[in-house]
Amino acid sequence: MAEDWITATLYPNGTMKNKLGIRDAAKLADVEFQIAAERELLLLKQKVKVSQIENLKKVHQIMFSPLYEWAGNRLSIIK
Repeated sequence: MAEDWITATLYPNGTMKNKLGIRDAAKLADVEFQIAAERELLLLKQKVKVSQIENLKKVHQIMFSPLYEWAGNRLSIIK
């Protein structure tokens, strides 16, 4: 089931589907880095503390929601 979810988040060329419609993996990586770095600074300034697993979902949503519809919606624990 996890593979189906992962497959649904990818364009045919393997680039993650994103709100900006970027299909070039290198370009997406650059944009993701810029957005995540800006958002990380906000989190650091606010001194956000992660005390529960649910907090990770919120952090993920804050960091990546400008790019990905699914940001913060799913959290898998690797066993």
